[in-house]
Amino acid sequence: MDCDADGPAASLPSSPPQVRSRITVVCAECKRLKLKCDRRTPCGSCLKRDTVARCVYSPAAAEKVDLHSLNNRLIHVEALLAQYAE
Repeated sequence: MDCDADGPAASLPSSPPQVRSRITVVCAECKRLKLKCDRRTPCGSCLKRDTVARCVYSPAAAEKVDLHSLNNRLIHVEALLAQYAE
């Protein structure tokens, strides 16, 4: 099987790959038991298991989500400014 340089990959623009960092926000109990958390307060898993008192979220995780979204907005605005500057 020959590999053509003119294939679909050759027609894609050469832009740097977008890096996505996945930020997980789960309650302490779901993280400890490796369960799926629906991120509610209290979450469904903790309600089912009657461990509502252990359903707490790390404030650092919420800050990371906020910083991540702000960083994405900053990148988007900088790209728009670069387009208008041209």
